[in-house]
Amino acid sequence: MGKPGGATVAAAALQIEAGAWDEGVTRAGGRLLQSWRWGAFKVRHGWGVERAKVERAGQAAYAQILFKHRGPLAYGYIPRGPVLSDDDPELLQALLVEIDRTCRHRRAISVVLEPERPLPLIPGRRPSLIPGPPSVQPVRTVRVPLVADEPLLMQMHQKTRYNIRLAKRRGVTVAIESSDAAFRDFFSLMEETSRRNDYPIHAADYYRDALETFREDGTLMLARVEGGDPAAALIAVGFGDEAIYLYGASSTRYRSHGPGFGLQFEAMRWARERGYTRYDLWGIPATDPESTRAETGDRLASTRGDDWRGLYEFKVRFGGEIVSYPPPLERPYLPLLPALARRLYSSQA
Repeated sequence: MGKPGGATVAAAALQIEAGAWDEGVTRAGGRLLQSWRWGAFKVRHGWGVERAKVERAGQAAYAQILFKHRGPLAYGYIPRGPVLSDDDPELLQALLVEIDRTCRHRRAISVVLEPERPLPLIPGRRPSLIPGPPSVQPVRTVRVPLVADEPLLMQMHQKTRYNIRLAKRRGVTVAIESSDAAFRDFFSLMEETSRRNDYPIHAADYYRDALETFREDGTLMLARVEGGDPAAALIAVGFGDEAIYLYGASSTRYRSHGPGFGLQFEAMRWARERGYTRYDLWGIPATDPESTRAETGDRLASTRGDDWRGLYEFKVRFGGEIVSYPPPLERPYLPLLPALARRLYSSQA
């Protein structure tokens, strides 16, 4: 038997290790998907996780690698990583050695990297990374600087400002909620939005676990109309100096009341009050659409399946900077099985 209190000591040590990892990732410019808690969250939903870190000349590099196993083999995935504190090719090379060691131990067919920013080239060697499969994460996002209310509104499109004020005039209220009933309302809106927009969602337990995992740095917010009916909802999570709009949904019935606009504005205010300096709206299409009008020409296009025109217009009108991510890279370990690796990656990541 272990010594009394051994579990408590181990948990404290793990918490210290997790805190040190997140502090280092943050200093190096990393974001939520390379955080310790994101890895722990994904482990509870079918993934394995390993973390690699190297230091060189006062700089550090980090890679949180997720693994999906299929029989005796696996594939690796590094979302929004690896993270380097300096664009030093030798630092990257040292980290790749650790990534290789970890992936071979896991019997990985390959590992796919989706970096936050372009990685430095390693001179004098064969290409250590090849072009990877299509991105799992959004290839572009919008990051809104969190300033005071009036400048925040003024950086938005005038139609967005109008809809935020319309929501107030029509009695839409926004609040942070944490009850089981509030979560049921959130997930009901997620199911409705999934049907309307024709995209898949996770099971309810996935979102409930996300809230529990990030409860110290996250929030569930609901917009309700008079009478208490849920009209829109979101989950936002903070990491480093930014808050991220992670999941959201809305009611078809109350869309004309502008609840989604009022909800996002209040989420930005929540984030600013907690000390975050940016609000990441998470994902927009890879390219600007030629038009965001519906085929009838009299209103905005809806968002459905792979058609993100409505989503694009909704997000970019909040102002902020459009940020593009570099394309995925891949490091194969079993060259005879690249097709299998990519099928696993695209279907499961």
